[in-house]
Amino acid sequence: MEAFDRRHLKEAPPRTSYPADADVERLVERASPMIGRIVQFLAQTGMRQEEAVSLEWSQVSIERREVRLTKTKTSAPRVVPLSDKALGTILGTPRHPTGTYVFWYDAGQRYSSFASQYRNLANRTGVPWRCHDLRYKFASEFLQRTGDLPALQAILGHRTVSMTMRYAHILTAHLHEAMAKFGTNVGTSKAVPECREGGQASVSC
Repeated sequence: MEAFDRRHLKEAPPRTSYPADADVERLVERASPMIGRIVQFLAQTGMRQEEAVSLEWSQVSIERREVRLTKTKTSAPRVVPLSDKALGTILGTPRHPTGTYVFWYDAGQRYSSFASQYRNLANRTGVPWRCHDLRYKFASEFLQRTGDLPALQAILGHRTVSMTMRYAHILTAHLHEAMAKFGTNVGTSKAVPECREGGQASVSC
């Protein structure tokens, strides 16, 4: 088994947007079948690229609909549950007769330079997103649909919730609720009251 490569596990700074489904589809259409499956799987699970390309069948439980990661950036094992789409990607991936990796090429070896292969694919398709942005896409959409920050923290494998909060900038419902409680209407500004001194209006109080 090859050593786990940590060079590609750097966390990126927070983004203000993420790839659309159409962007992922464009990447998959121009990729080789196996590279396309990796792209889909990253967008469907939020896993880091190194975690995905080093995934072995022994870590996959179809019955439990999950994968168990033992080699992670934080060195802490974690379980990633599989959605219907992610499970479909796994089930549709052909197994190598003798290889152990879920995603493989040639004689069953794992992708050791997936980062550069993704960059080349993105350049060919004109998709302006980094591979890490697929993780960002998953996290942002998960939060929008569930609002479950602790669950997302566990799925992504962050040690602190502050790391996961980088993906929560799109969630604004709780901000609007707080503002409504404060007593103003969303989308309007509250007039600044005038202070009067000797009958003359003043902007400072």
